[in-house]
Amino acid sequence: MFVWSDRKSQLDDKERLEQIIGSSDGLNQRAMGLFPHPKEEAPRRVDFASQIKCRQLLVNIEGNEETCVLRLISQRNKSRAAVLILRGRVLGCIYGRKEHDGNLIQLMGQEAFQRVRLEILSSDTIIDTYKVDDKTAIAASAIFHGELYQPHSTETVKETLDFSLNHLLESSMPGTIVLNENIDNAAIIYIFKGKIHGVFSFEEGWLDNSREAIEKLFLKLGHPEVQASKLLACNIWELKQFTFSVTGLEETPLSASHSQLPVSSGVDYNELEHLRNDKQEHGLSATLKDREREREEPTRFVPGSSNNRVSQSYWKNKNENL
Repeated sequence: MFVWSDRKSQLDDKERLEQIIGSSDGLNQRAMGLFPHPKEEAPRRVDFASQIKCRQLLVNIEGNEETCVLRLISQRNKSRAAVLILRGRVLGCIYGRKEHDGNLIQLMGQEAFQRVRLEILSSDTIIDTYKVDDKTAIAASAIFHGELYQPHSTETVKETLDFSLNHLLESSMPGTIVLNENIDNAAIIYIFKGKIHGVFSFEEGWLDNSREAIEKLFLKLGHPEVQASKLLACNIWELKQFTFSVTGLEETPLSASHSQLPVSSGVDYNELEHLRNDKQEHGLSATLKDREREREEPTRFVPGSSNNRVSQSYWKNKNENL
């Protein structure tokens, strides 16, 4: 696990990041709050872009087919961004920036991710990287790519919650239910394969995966609102249609001229090609190690059978059900 250095400026910005994330007017009031939040036991790293090998990080994430969330905060540019990555491919991305005239720019998808790749080049951008599990990532993607439930005008909020929860459980489709309190996000419920896979409260953190926990959350809300989304994807192939490459190389044959690819990516193409053939165990966990070790030696990759690497690829089994 990454350990903060003793530099005062580093500690100050760590505290500032925690205040931004935890404050009542922080991330939970913005669309970024809809991305899965970290769990205490999950590998995580928070640092300035100048202290992270960002190019190496993106290459490792894609090559090792990692599932994680990247969150970026730039105080200087007054911008925030979040990226949901499933097995090395971007499944959701949001970018927001406050302009000098006070207007707020909000982008989604590939357009947002283009801004993200520019932001990580800024040395004072704070980057928060942490792992999430595949089921949570897939369920969370329903917020961006799913079908939004439209309740009947005669339904109460509690009836909407009960119906949407029962429907997602009975249909065995991935989905999310967001509980709001006025303009604030209060909680997010993740459903996967007919089970309650996760219950996250913005006040209490991760709770028990039970109806009882959901009921208690709902009863605490004075003016609750419910938004439910269902992901209409039955297998890996259908899910892949919602994703795109982290480095930009997945959509471009390796035999293509490197000069035709975006110069700003700064990707070592030979390194990525090597990663595709030799998958490293716990790749992102290794990427989140102490920065001093990163400075001393380049990241090493565990060699393996290229045939085995292809057969293990998450995206190769097109007919695998979610």
